[in-house]
Amino acid sequence: MAAPLPAFVARRRPDWEALQALLSRQRAGTLRLAELRTLDTLYRRASADLAHAQTFYPGTDAHRFLNQLCGQAYGAIYQPPRERWVAVRDFFRRDFPATLRAEGRFVAVSAAFFILGLLLGSLVVLLEPRGAELLVPEGVRNYVAEGRMWTDDLLSVAPPNAVASGIATNNLTVIIFAFASGIVFGLGTVFTLVNNGVMIGATAAHCVHQGMGLGLLDFVSAHGPVELSIIVIAGGAGLILGQALIDPGELPRAQALTVRGKAAVKLVLGCAPFLACIGVVEGYISPGNLFPTWLKVSLGLTLGGLFWLYLLRAGRADDMTESSVSLRWAAASSRLR
Repeated sequence: MAAPLPAFVARRRPDWEALQALLSRQRAGTLRLAELRTLDTLYRRASADLAHAQTFYPGTDAHRFLNQLCGQAYGAIYQPPRERWVAVRDFFRRDFPATLRAEGRFVAVSAAFFILGLLLGSLVVLLEPRGAELLVPEGVRNYVAEGRMWTDDLLSVAPPNAVASGIATNNLTVIIFAFASGIVFGLGTVFTLVNNGVMIGATAAHCVHQGMGLGLLDFVSAHGPVELSIIVIAGGAGLILGQALIDPGELPRAQALTVRGKAAVKLVLGCAPFLACIGVVEGYISPGNLFPTWLKVSLGLTLGGLFWLYLLRAGRADDMTESSVSLRWAAASSRLR
């Protein structure tokens, strides 16, 4: 004779919750190899519980929960090989923005360091204009002294496609260094963020002091919002590496670095195509007077807004679907108590 439903749920619930926890770690990419056997064992027990529930408790909340739980576990364990383009599509549709949202605190700290550099650089030059001699490159200062932007000659020296390619390569170097230098317990990333912020802030303040503020706005407005966002995200990835080394938790440092490094690499890889696209904008639209300033400003704000809308919203429907099982289980548990 079957036990009462509340007694069945109370007895088997720990295994179900353990299986849910392992499935969540598997989706996040933090499941360790040694835990795969446990995942398989718990799935088989849940399958037996499902058969028991179908026989003795059909149509109950416990039956529906077990049906969904076993379906998720089956899909996680017996995943068919995915096509490359499908994997790429899923990465940008869900994995990349979901990873950024999950690691948002590191991106926020990265932004704080970058903004700190901006403030320091701009304040130094605004309070003491001679500080530009130390913080602003000499070539930039020479152009500004002549009342010209150092970007004015870009298109006369090389065609736009060569300019865009060179800019994209330079930007990629910056974000890779901001990420990879995090291996020095995060100190390299912090230096890169603050140093770049100081240089940009000092340059902006120097241009404003010399009456070239509008010219600077004309050049940076179209590509700046997305490009600076990507630098900050790459800095967040570097800080993830640093945090894994400073505070590995219960894992050995090498293992913690491997686990957390997966999330960091996802952030950098996800930014790469956006960096290439914004390099095209910086090469074709930002330099010169072909496009008016108001159009460049509008384009930059639009691209920046769309970029962050994508990062903050993409894949949320999938997240809600995955969490629905947990919500239903919580509701079922409350009714069975």
